[in-house]
Amino acid sequence: MASRSLALTAAALCLLAVACGKGGCEAPPFVPEGVDLSAGEAYANCYMVEKDGKYFFEAKLVDGSPVEDIASADWIWSTKDAAGNGLVDDVEYKEGYISFTAGDTRGNALIGAFDAAGNVLWSWHIWLTEAPALQALDNGAVFMDRNLGAMSASPEDGPLTYGLKYQWGRKDPFYAGSSNEDAGSVFSMAREATVFNPGTAAGWTSVKKDASSGTVEFAIANPTAFIYTDKDENGCDWLVGRNDYLWSEEGSDAKTNYDPCPAGYRVAYDGAWEGCGYWNVDDDPVNGGRTHVTEAGEHFWWPLDGTRWGDADAGMLGYVGVNGVGAIWMRTTINCGYNASCFYYHQGTYLGSSYAMYRAYGESVRCVKE
Repeated sequence: MASRSLALTAAALCLLAVACGKGGCEAPPFVPEGVDLSAGEAYANCYMVEKDGKYFFEAKLVDGSPVEDIASADWIWSTKDAAGNGLVDDVEYKEGYISFTAGDTRGNALIGAFDAAGNVLWSWHIWLTEAPALQALDNGAVFMDRNLGAMSASPEDGPLTYGLKYQWGRKDPFYAGSSNEDAGSVFSMAREATVFNPGTAAGWTSVKKDASSGTVEFAIANPTAFIYTDKDENGCDWLVGRNDYLWSEEGSDAKTNYDPCPAGYRVAYDGAWEGCGYWNVDDDPVNGGRTHVTEAGEHFWWPLDGTRWGDADAGMLGYVGVNGVGAIWMRTTINCGYNASCFYYHQGTYLGSSYAMYRAYGESVRCVKE
């Protein structure tokens, strides 16, 4: 009788622990510990984290297709905490999921998936910030209250409102900075404010476009390489072969696998800033930016966070702060030729709600609600 009871107990445990079918007992699907950032198939290239703890997401592209041949995952770069350490740790890949532990410091980090040879297959931006508020312009466009990667939406916080920089059509961010650089100090502030995983060979660098570096494949495999160029038949484009649909599907305008915004958001569309002009956007010479108040009393803040030059200056950051400029990408290339559209402004009277900008330049992104 005792042996029969033990057998029944073992069977009961098997039923509790695993799903059993005609072929026998099978292990239940693996699910990491923590908060699922991609729950509900909310796949993106950027995931927002509001507090410290354990998190995970499925290693999939925006369209839900899996990243193939992943052997491992780890963090690539991160802004520093007070002790000079990165903001994410314990990064692991297992059975289709990437998991990590986030600290309690606000900032940004990049997590990569690697093949067996250590090559980057894909990477995801982890944005450690409180959930941005939503703001609506009079034309109906609904924006986040801050640039992608920014830590604040309050003008008095200055550089904390700047966010990260993106070359048009690329999904991976570049650290910006609080002041201008010169030819000998490109990425100097980025190197000071961020830390790289010593287990990777990555670092902030500028690479001149050629047949091998001016491709989407190179950009994916080298997410911290800023691709600059001389003007050629494609204008000032980081790509050798022009592609007008990196941030919107041709014909449908659907969100693409290269859109850098979190799930539920996109790079702004053409006309998103329509109705904003020199007549209703004011200077803030104290904080270095432009402000706009909607008919409903919504206060928009656009900082003069400068630009990373994508031509001969090889990624140099310039025109930051008071008397500077600001530019926020749109996903469109309509009527731009070899350029792309952006919302462009500088201190003074000029403000363009749809301005043609060279695609190799590093500008801000302000995500709109889908």
